[in-house]
Amino acid sequence: MWAMARTSDRVRVILVAATAVTQAVAAPVTRWILGPASNTGAISDANISPVTPADYAFSVWGLIYAACVALAVYQLLPSQQPRTVHRLTGWWLFGAFTTSTLWVPVFGTRAIWLSQILIVILVAYLLLAARAFLAVGPAPSTAEEVFLRLPVMIYLGWAILAAAAGFATTFRSWGMPASARWVNEIGVVLVVSATIMSLLVVGRLVAVIGFVVTACWALLAVALATDSNSVRNAAVIAIVIMLAVVIGRTVRSPDRRAVLFG
Repeated sequence: MWAMARTSDRVRVILVAATAVTQAVAAPVTRWILGPASNTGAISDANISPVTPADYAFSVWGLIYAACVALAVYQLLPSQQPRTVHRLTGWWLFGAFTTSTLWVPVFGTRAIWLSQILIVILVAYLLLAARAFLAVGPAPSTAEEVFLRLPVMIYLGWAILAAAAGFATTFRSWGMPASARWVNEIGVVLVVSATIMSLLVVGRLVAVIGFVVTACWALLAVALATDSNSVRNAAVIAIVIMLAVVIGRTVRSPDRRAVLFG
């Protein structure tokens, strides 16, 4: 039988659901309040760097927001509210969704350095939520895999690469040129740093298929958009290494489903 939900459980799931919605509507609301100058795409284009993904890559936000709303609905179900997995992940997800909501208007006001701090905090919250899956063990149902574990990992995969690109955007806002040899070297360092973080995730956490989809999507978009051969090569190598690690870990694991789906 399911444990009885406490008042704190109800408060938690409501806050997670509310912030899952606010992060999804933050962009149009910000444009409505602050005007066209707050458009995040235009600001990103004005601070483009060798590690800025191609414009079409940002369409992944639609998948992320939809997955987060599905997660919110799932954890609102009466049978789900008191479960340990939601108690261990819910407050971290509330923090992540709140941070994401705040990021949009902060970036829209061109306080890019502050928005970058928020992205790093977002990554930290998502990592803490993802680590909680290890504490509770493999998902007991396909529903939990699809509506909780994969959404978190999909989000985390994009967030880590977005954080790397965000550092370059911040440097550009501080006067770094769009291109130069040393700028390309910084781009390579950022890609390598994101790759190391990604390998720690796919090597230790679960539901890694969700992470790989968005992380590799971001890296591919960087490789196709950049004019820097060194950054392009770093991104392609990162994709190959990440896929190799996931395949190797899956083949060796006695619980392949948990590794891939949670």
